[in-house]
Amino acid sequence: MKKLIRLMITTAMIAVFAAGCGKESSKITTTEGVKTDQEASEDGETEGALEKGTTKEDTGPAGTEDQATQEDSGVPAKRYPYTYVDVSGREVILEKEPVKIATDYLPLWETLLLLDITPVAASGAENYLATWDPFQDLNMGEIIDLGSSEVNLELLLELQPDVFLHQVADPSNIDVANFEKISPVAVFGPETKMDWRLSLREVGKLVGREEKAEEVIAEFDKKIADSREKLQGKYEGQTVFQMSLMDVDKYYCSYRPVLYDKKAGLGLTAPEGHTTSENYEQVSMEAIVAMNPDYIFVNVFDGDEAIYEELTNNSVWKSLKAVQADHVVKLDGAGHANSGLAMQYTINKIVNALLIE
Repeated sequence: MKKLIRLMITTAMIAVFAAGCGKESSKITTTEGVKTDQEASEDGETEGALEKGTTKEDTGPAGTEDQATQEDSGVPAKRYPYTYVDVSGREVILEKEPVKIATDYLPLWETLLLLDITPVAASGAENYLATWDPFQDLNMGEIIDLGSSEVNLELLLELQPDVFLHQVADPSNIDVANFEKISPVAVFGPETKMDWRLSLREVGKLVGREEKAEEVIAEFDKKIADSREKLQGKYEGQTVFQMSLMDVDKYYCSYRPVLYDKKAGLGLTAPEGHTTSENYEQVSMEAIVAMNPDYIFVNVFDGDEAIYEELTNNSVWKSLKAVQADHVVKLDGAGHANSGLAMQYTINKIVNALLIE
């Protein structure tokens, strides 16, 4: 009888043990073989992230050093790969945050600087670093010159930029095949050339600095508003004229809202007869005499100092009200440009000159 009881107990223990082993075997099969729906779903999300250009080494827990670095740079986490559609309708795909950026256009260079990005290379860099006044107080280190007349493709190939910013006059007729062999290329057209705010916003989208772009714009608008308030009343009835000296007897001007707009600009008064076009137009000395402004700001490009000297000795020029009152201020050629840094340079010079009076 006792033997029978022992046999029954032993059989029961074996059955329990076998059941336990069966459960362990089931767990192993679920984990390493056929997955549950939930596990498959979770792994599917991971695979989706990997398909978007993230390696397994990149996928760590929240708060890793890589993610913190990305957030500190102002670039949203998991932004990349990112697709930007440029002015020509091309999709520009960036697999990672662009660090090495090159450009063939000065205003795009200025836009990058306003976004706290120094390009690794730019067309005409050697000349502009030496002559462009808005750059004089900036420490940009060494920026490689890509050439002045055309981009040095061999040099660009050596640099291997993460993205190349290219300016065109006609977005419907572009040729970037050679650039695309080297790096992704983002094309910008006339709209961003003439509107520094739009340039900031578009380049900001491309490089992940949208918030920085809005911050720069807001700071500039506040400066304009503060300056407009300081200038109100002081120059009531006084006219201000800005012109560009392009060559002997070649003078150009445009209507610049940043100077004359009563709500969004400095609220200065343009002289009667001033052009209403925001594009530069040539103006004669006779027309300037007819306007006879109270204050004149002259944009003079490097190398044209002798031309400016000749102008100041012109008897007709000397007859102007602004000249006789010593209300003529010479600006760098940057005063002619609509780009971001150049615009800030111009406004600072004009405001400071008028507030000293």
